[in-house]
Order: sequence, then structure tokens, then C-alpha cells
Amino acid sequence: MNEIETEIEKFDWLIDEETAKLLLMEKNKLIERKKIKEAKGNVAIDAKIESKGKIYEKKAIAVIGDESGHCVLKLWDENKKILNYLNEGDCIRIANGLARTGIYGLEINVGKFGSISKIDKKIETKIKFEERDGIFCLKGKIEKKFPTNLFIDENYEKFSRKIIVDGKEIYLFDERAKDVSKINEGSDVILLWVYKRNGKIYATSFSKIIQKQHSESH
Repeated sequence: MNEIETEIEKFDWLIDEETAKLLLMEKNKLIERKKIKEAKGNVAIDAKIESKGKIYEKKAIAVIGDESGHCVLKLWDENKKILNYLNEGDCIRIANGLARTGIYGLEINVGKFGSISKIDKKIETKIKFEERDGIFCLKGKIEKKFPTNLFIDENYEKFSRKIIVDGKEIYLFDERAKDVSKINEGSDVILLWVYKRNGKIYATSFSKIIQKQHSESH
């Protein structure tokens, strides 16, 4: 039995020959690592965890970044448990991930045939404050906060709240809706990892809203 057949057997013959080759190339460090902005199709990427989102029944979600930009990471099946053992700021290595466009823009998916591991590496990331496709960051002043709304989604109670920041309507969900209750209208805020869908801007589990602190001169 050759290396490819051995690798396929490890996955109970559920992967094809091409996937087995990719996994072997990764193990032997022969595969080219892409930057996030270059990600397309099956990819191998090193990145830093910028924000951890919610762990759902079938998936976990986070924001990752490298020198080229940021995107959403989705971990499926058994890989979703790994997020419990990773912290924001940790650097990870993704093998046989699948990059595709989803509701958050570029998304890298790691399913049963992919792998993710923590690595000892320094990765520099930069945040740009500008509205664009995919996930992005904004800053501005809260002009108005609207009351919190309760709604039912798949038999679960969820909360949403609308705020106006520099004329932009932003919809906050669950924990982010609670976070803004501690921030007064007129405050300057930083919104990290929001996204736009159907012309509206949303903040979800992997997003952050932070009150900007003004330094005082003496």
C-alpha cells in the first residue's frame, strides 16, 4: 500500500486521491501557503485569531487575519471543538481548508478532511476603518440608540438593537446588543468585524463594540 492509499485508509476511504495528496503535501511541508487575500479553493494558510465567535451545534466561527487582510473562519464537525482551546492572538496553521464567498464575504471552511493547529509564529495584522465587502471595521459617534427587540430564531430567544453611528444604521445581536447598553449616546466607539448584508450593517458574535477612550492632556 502506497502513502496515498494509507492516507485514504485513515479517513475510512471517505476522501479522494486529490485530497489525500494535499494532506501528504502539507505533512511533508511541500504545499504552498497562501495569504488570505489570495485564498481560493483548497488552501493552506497561517493566520492569527483576531476574534472568537460563537460555537454552534455544527460549527464554530472566528475572525482570522494575516499581513494581507482578514476573513471569517468556519470550523465544522469535530474541528469546531478546537476553538475552545484557542485564544484571541494565537496563531494557527490551516491545512486543506476551503475558501469561498459566503454571507461574511471570504470564508475559510475547515471540515472533516481539513486540519487546524496552533503554531509558534508571529503574524502582524493591520486594521483599516472603512466600509467594504466582507467583514470590516468602523469608528464614529453613537448618535442614537433604539430599544432592544426580542425575537425567536429556531426556537431560541435572541436580542437585537439598532444604533446610529455617524449616520449609519447598525444592527447588533445578542451579546453585542447587551454591550451597547453600557455606552451612552454621544460616545465615540470602535466597531470591529461587522458585515453588510442586503444593504444593512450587522454586528454578531465575532464582532466587537468598544467605547473609545479620550486621552487627557495635563
